[in-house]
Parts: sequence; C-alpha cells; structure tokens
Amino acid sequence: MMIKFRLAIAMSMAFLIVTPLVHAQTNIRVLNESLEPLVGAHVQAIDEATLYVTDSLGAITLEITSSKTFLIQHIGFQDQSIVLGPGESKVVVMVQRTDQLNAVEVEGFLSDTQLNKQAGAISLIRPAQFNRFNQISLVNGINTVPGIRFEERASGSYRVSIRGSSIRSPFGVRNVKVYWNGIPFTEPGGNTFINLLDLVNVGNVEVIKGPAGSLYGAGTGGVMKINSTNLGQFNNGYLLKSTFGSYGLRKLSSQFNMLDDKRSLTLKFASQVSDGYRDHNALDRKSFEMDFVSFTSAKSTFTANILYSDLFYEIPGGLNPDQLEVNRKQARPGSESQNSSVSNELFLLKLGQEYKISDRVSNETHVYGSFNQFTNPFILDFKRDNQQVFGGRSIFQLDLSDHTLNVGVEHQNSFFDGKNFGNIGGESDTIRFADEVKISSTNLFSQLDIQLGLGLNVSAGISINSLSYNINRLIDAFDGMPEEFEKDFETVFAPRIAISKEFSKEFSAHLSISRGFSPPTTTEIRTNEGTISLDLEPEKGTNYELNFRGATSSGKLSFDMALFYFRLSETIVSNPNEQGVVLFQNAGRTDQKGAELQINATLLERSSGFTRNINSSLSYTYHNFSFRDYVKRGNDFSGNALPGTAPSTLNWTLDVEFMNSMNLNFTYHYVDPIPLNDANTFSSQAYSLLNLRLAYQLPLSNSLLEFFTGIDNMTNASYSLGNDLNAFGRRYFQPAPEVNYYFGISLRLNNK
Repeated sequence: MMIKFRLAIAMSMAFLIVTPLVHAQTNIRVLNESLEPLVGAHVQAIDEATLYVTDSLGAITLEITSSKTFLIQHIGFQDQSIVLGPGESKVVVMVQRTDQLNAVEVEGFLSDTQLNKQAGAISLIRPAQFNRFNQISLVNGINTVPGIRFEERASGSYRVSIRGSSIRSPFGVRNVKVYWNGIPFTEPGGNTFINLLDLVNVGNVEVIKGPAGSLYGAGTGGVMKINSTNLGQFNNGYLLKSTFGSYGLRKLSSQFNMLDDKRSLTLKFASQVSDGYRDHNALDRKSFEMDFVSFTSAKSTFTANILYSDLFYEIPGGLNPDQLEVNRKQARPGSESQNSSVSNELFLLKLGQEYKISDRVSNETHVYGSFNQFTNPFILDFKRDNQQVFGGRSIFQLDLSDHTLNVGVEHQNSFFDGKNFGNIGGESDTIRFADEVKISSTNLFSQLDIQLGLGLNVSAGISINSLSYNINRLIDAFDGMPEEFEKDFETVFAPRIAISKEFSKEFSAHLSISRGFSPPTTTEIRTNEGTISLDLEPEKGTNYELNFRGATSSGKLSFDMALFYFRLSETIVSNPNEQGVVLFQNAGRTDQKGAELQINATLLERSSGFTRNINSSLSYTYHNFSFRDYVKRGNDFSGNALPGTAPSTLNWTLDVEFMNSMNLNFTYHYVDPIPLNDANTFSSQAYSLLNLRLAYQLPLSNSLLEFFTGIDNMTNASYSLGNDLNAFGRRYFQPAPEVNYYFGISLRLNNK
C-alpha cells in the first residue's frame, strides 16, 4: 500500500513538473480550512517588493525564472511560507488564528466571514482544543465553550445540551442539529448518534447556540457543524497515535493524507476499547473514514466521504442516592444480567460539488445515503432497528457589491424498520410489536445579507419546514390489531433578523431575533413500551439575543459576550412511568434567560527564554431557566427551575509552551448544583475538576515524535457527568470516573 501511494505521489509530482514547463506559469491557490477559496490573501516573494493578491478563486498566477520563497498572509490566519520553482503549482491551506476571538472566521449563517461581523452566539472549536486533553472523546474540548454542556453518562453514551436543550433527552442527542462535512448527521426523525464519531472523525466544530431554524431547520438548542478533516493542521503525511490509560483504556489511530494542486486523499482508522469506570461499562469502537477532494477545475471542487463506524458499549444504568453512597461503581441491578448495552453500526457515503458558476453566482450541493443497524437489549425490553436515510442539501449564492443572497433546500427521507422484543437473560424473546416508519423532512430556506456602510450589516432569513411520519404497525402482540398511522406536522415558518455594527476594528455589537421549532423525535412518538404518541406537538420559541465582541488594539486580549432571552412554548419533557419507561408530553411554556462570556488572553509571547508562550482562556455561563407554566399529574411546577441545567458554569484554561518543545495544559472546570427533577426536590452537588496534560515534542528527520501524559480529575471529585432527569425511583446519578491517568505517543511522518 505504501509503495503504491509513493508511486502515485511520484507520478503526480512528475506531471506537475513537466506540465508547467509548457505553460511557463507558476500557480498558487490559497484555501481556508474548509477548502474554500481565500480571497484577498497577500502573496509576496521574500526580499521583493511586488505584492500579489488572490482573486475570487483564491488563486494567483506568476512568472518566475528561479525558485523563490513566498510569504502568504491573510487577516485572521497564521502566516505561511512556501518555496516554488518555475512552472510549479501548489495548494496552500491556511490555518486560522484563534487567540483573537473576534477575528476568527466562521461560516455561521452562511456568511464565511469574521466573527465580529456576524450576529448570534457562534463558537469555533479547533483541533488544538481537543488535543490539550486525553484525545479520546469530544467531552472536555467542547465543554470549554460557554453555553454548552457535553455529557458522557457512561463510556460512549453522549448527550449534548446547548442552553438547556437536554431537558427532553434521557439519552442521545436531541433538539440539536448536527452536520458532518456539509450534510445532516441528524436523522430526519430528530435523533443524532454523535457517539459513532471518533475524535479522528472530527476536525473543526462550529457551534451556533440558540435557534437557527431560518437556515438549518429543526432544533431550538442550536447547531453543531463538524468538518472531519482539517488540511491546514495535517496534510501530506502519516500520523500514528496510541493512548493508554486507567480502566483498561487502549486507543490506536492512524491517518494518511496526500495533497497536491489537483486532489487530496485522506484515510483514517481508529480503534478504542476500555473496561469503563463502573461495572458493566465496557466500550469498543472502530471507525474508518475516507475523504477525497478533487480540484476538478479552477471553478469546481468535487468531494467524496465514506464513514464506517462500529460501536458497542455497555449500559450500567442510573443509581439512586442510597446505591451511590454504598458503591458508586456498581451497575443498576439487572443491567448486567439483561446485557443492557448498545450495538450500533453505520455506513455513510456522501458526494459533494462546489461550483463557481460565474464571478457572482456559486452553488454547493451535497447528497448522501446511510445505512444503520441498532441493537439495544435493555432491562425491560430488546430493540432491533434498521434504518436507511437518503438526503441532500443544495445552496445557491449570489454575491453583489453590497449584499449576498442565499437560497437553498435540504431534504431527507428515512426508512425505519423497528422491532421490540422481550428480554430474557440478554437475548431477544417473543416479539411485542414491529413497525415500518417512513419519515420525510424538507427545509426551504433563504437569507439576504446587506452591507449598509459605516460598519452596519443587516441579515434577514426565513425557512419553510415540513415533516411527515407514516407508521405502519405490522405486529402488535398487545391487542392484536395492527394499524397504520399518518402524522403530517403543520408547516413551520422560521424567520430570523439580525443587525451588526462595527464601531471600530476592535469592537462590534450585534442584535438578533430568531424563531425556532423542534418536532418530537421518532423515539418520542414511538416509545419503548409500544405507545404511538401522535398528539405530541413541536416545540416553538423565540430568541432575543445581544452580542458584544472586542479586543485590545494589540490583540493580546479579546472577548465574546452573549445576552439572551428565549421563550419556549409546547415544551416537550420526559415523564417516566412506574416501570421506568420514559414517556413524553408537551408541558406548557418556559423562560430561559442567560449570559455567556468567553475571554482569550496571550500572557506571554517570545522566541527565546525558558518559557516561550503563555495563553489563557476563561468561559463563564449563567443560565436562569424556569417553567413559566407547567402542570403535571396535578402538580403545579410553574416557576421551578428547568432540570438538567446548572445556573453557573466556569471553565479556565492555561497553556504554557517551554523551550525544547515542551507544553503544559491545565484546565479548571466548575459546575453549580443541577436540579434533577421537575419538582426541584433533588439536585446534584456542585463539583470542580482539575485536569493536567504534559507533552514533549521531539523533531526528527522529516518527522515529529510526541510523548504525552496527563491526569484527569486530579482532586478525585465525586460527580455525575450526565444525570437521568425525572428518573423513576430516584435513579438520577451516572457516576463519572475518579482520578485517572493516561499516557501516549504519536509519530508524524511527512511525505514532502
């Protein structure tokens, strides 16, 4: 395999050398990390006065007679230098700077511009933020961002809460729309198996907090957009990494990339296993990914992605306070004997095309298909689901001198075959019910961005959303009456208007009003004990948001602050029955007020001395969420705090770079007590976490060797990283690991 790759590289290089001799031109194409043209980048040969600027395709063409070193610069990106000879061509992927928050470039609401020009709470999480932890999950890296709580109830069992959106999520990810490489990773039924993604399948993560239905459809919590491969961080090389740690942790991963001016090929593989902190808590996940990019012409880019993931994890279950006090490592009684666990296998194929139709008009289209097998023996039942999803997303963009118009469509079809059985000793027993479910979801959207001058920008968008279910119950062992059900949800309009004002290069303010909605998911309509809840209605809400972003003139200190007020009606909440089966109901209205603050600071930056660089960040979240009116089973919970949301959360990081390529990463994370039920009679305890990582990099000939080690939960705090809300029998707690350790080694080999 390696010989073939090297032969392919050699042939490509030979072609690149011969062809330019005919045309006598040197070509440079500058892209951002999403492989989109970077317009206005400055390219200059060292010791020469001539300055070149990249065009709308991110390209320049030069005439040179000898090899030269070129410096490439763009605001918000790290400088890069390259060496090119006569007739050579090169693609340069620029790496964003993240030390100055308001200069970070994000896609956000399809603007592809600096954060200080965009309204709304938008955060960018880059590979460096994940790499400063144990690199085995998304949890710690994403939890450095204010307004987000990424939970791991047990090894591999993830839940994401953006501004309290997990109130209706006993497990999994709901009410948050997730995209992966431009396509919806969230099923049309509203569920997202984000635990199928290993960290190697995640590069940059962009998060929009709050409703974004004007462009992205369902989900009042927000949007997570994942770009799996960051070619600015890793290109033309091999990366091998192994990590070992407490509780039987063993992870091996490998990545390969070949990038030239015609194409890019990336291959990834990861295998992660662990015994888990608790009894009956093992994890085994393997993933394979292929990313292919072809720069078919100066105006066109073709992409293809393949993802295969095979995930297995055991479910220890929630504990009540008495069980927690006796032995926090134990599994819920019955979990082990019933083999409570999840097996989830996914194959996904995605094809994409970006085309510059003219200087002003462009199109980006992605289509995909996925096949998923899900098996879930549980204490009370045994589920087997098979699902096929087909869909696509297409956006046309018109760029004029002072405004931009985006018009697009997103469509998904799901074919779901679900069977529920009895569970005897972890094996499926007599079938209870079987359904064939067809789901169709369509989102038509449009957005107009206008630059009014004097730093004032206005953005207005709207989407039209439709969703329909067809549920054909083929087997019903309860009453022997199979039946077919239809549910067409009311068409939803989701508008948004935003105003941004730049008062100076360093300071800007933003105001936005957005309407959001979130229909009930497949698992809420079709519950585990056989109920089909067609009376559930979508949540609907309006979010009012004010953002301030700024930095000092030196850029050493920058901040991003959001103030918001979100009013939600027809709130969907969990309502477990006496057997512990989670049912759902619409529950009146909620008020959600909050403030979120992120500060980045460069405390030291120098090229000599024992300590070279010191960077720090502080994020703070204040959430005041309550039921406005909510009556359940005769109990009036109006005015009570929403369960699952901490009033205050604080995260502080300190990164120190020493001479000889040694790095230290320190993290402090604090969480307030969290209400665990609607009545607010039970809350978790406040907790603080201290994490430390130390790494040493050893440059070798054409390679880089890194050794790293770390300690998580240094103070041995007792806490739950994901509580079961409103759990029957007070089984609220999912204990997280005590103090634990890890170490590893990585080797990067450069192709050229």
